[in-house]
Amino acid sequence: MKLKLRPILKDISLTFIAEGIVFIAFFFIYKLVAENFGPEGVGEYSLVKKVISFLQPILLLGLIMGLPRYIAMSRDKDQRNTYMKSGVFVVATFTFIFLIFINIFKDFFAKIFFGTADYINLVLPLSFFLAGLILHTLAYSYFRGRLFVKTFNLLQMMNLALIPLIILLFFKNITIEKFVTLIGISTFIIAFLFSLFFIKDFFKVKKQKFKQSLKELLSYSLPRVPGSFALVSLFSLGPIFAAHFASIQEVGYLSVSQSLMAGIGSAVAPLGLILLPKVSNLIANGREEIIKKNLNFLIEATLQLSIFISIQIIIFTEAIIKYWLGSEFLGAIPVLQIISLSIIFYIFFVAMRDVIDAAKFKPINTINLFMSLGVFLFVAGILLFFVKILSFILSLAIASTLGMVSLGILTYISIRKIYPENPLKDLKYLFIAILVNILLGVVAISLKPLIISEFYYLILFEGILGIFYLSILWLLKMEWIRQIPKKVFQ
Repeated sequence: MKLKLRPILKDISLTFIAEGIVFIAFFFIYKLVAENFGPEGVGEYSLVKKVISFLQPILLLGLIMGLPRYIAMSRDKDQRNTYMKSGVFVVATFTFIFLIFINIFKDFFAKIFFGTADYINLVLPLSFFLAGLILHTLAYSYFRGRLFVKTFNLLQMMNLALIPLIILLFFKNITIEKFVTLIGISTFIIAFLFSLFFIKDFFKVKKQKFKQSLKELLSYSLPRVPGSFALVSLFSLGPIFAAHFASIQEVGYLSVSQSLMAGIGSAVAPLGLILLPKVSNLIANGREEIIKKNLNFLIEATLQLSIFISIQIIIFTEAIIKYWLGSEFLGAIPVLQIISLSIIFYIFFVAMRDVIDAAKFKPINTINLFMSLGVFLFVAGILLFFVKILSFILSLAIASTLGMVSLGILTYISIRKIYPENPLKDLKYLFIAILVNILLGVVAISLKPLIISEFYYLILFEGILGIFYLSILWLLKMEWIRQIPKKVFQ
């Protein structure tokens, strides 16, 4: 019998490959930035990206979730085009006004977000970068809602991986300002070319349908804006706070560590990218039993794989930084080790958030994110102003990690309220993963002096250890890994 990959697995596989390419490019981009601009340049580039991440969800008005959902649920082409036109119109108007404002008041913006007016020269480049990413996200959301997997993955790889690498490789002796500006302009042009696919139908949208669609979109999306804002705040407020009190090099340490965690989170992002429109469609057609049937496997796999990743990064932090950014960045070791503890909880959130958003109109993720942001701010306030036993940057790293821990726990509670299951079953998988990874960690630490002598030794060792770990889980009869052959092929 000829085995065929299931359609949804094809989509997820393609998206995994695309996100994997973006993740690999992330390492090379930062490596080239470090080589070309040094620790200060890494700090400036990282800060620009963090500020953009902080602003983007506000300007997008939550439509990064609303557009794919409503486009996926649309009955026909006219309804789909109406949702898209209303979304593009409101975001483009809001973004244009905002960019004019920050360029008129450059001094004020630089002092608030960069910590000093000395970085006023980064405001205009940031504007180009932000405009490009906003249009990229709108186009990406449309193709995601239509489940045009090849198209949105191609757009993602071009703008987030190829463009920065091409600029760094072919434009020599440029400044950080020119680098960021070129990325922004190139991203905007490519996103616009992809947008021609749906912009041509905007003129066919009737005014009455436009108003109704805009109302529906915003009623779903706006309550989620605070959640998106809270999430990027967990990543961005630390570096933004640090910019006011620490050196730009230390800002870079924290920012790069958080970016690495976010990059690892992208390993499970393909699930959410496909699941939001897919789950929305299943719910709309009354087929929630399919979701319940497969959710347990997703939870098990997420917990057991993320624990392995987190522990291995903590063990080999020094080697990762040395081979990635160079010896000048070894000061980032304790920061990265602290942030790496967040990986388990952040990956779980990324894997579950789109299922929660698709299943419930109520913005549950928003509530959880604000509670987690509150934990971050509370811990940061205690460590920075009352218990001053650690450096500023380590205090912010600890606060960020505890915020992510809270987010992971709250996400678990929420998903189990929607789709109940015996918590002891989940604890069993968690306990097995911890126990096995402690044993593998002892092996890794014992062999560490030999492994870190060459970069390819480290890559080879992690590959072998990963296969060994999966083999142990198979022998222990973990349900999720034994279901893979059944779920992948039809």
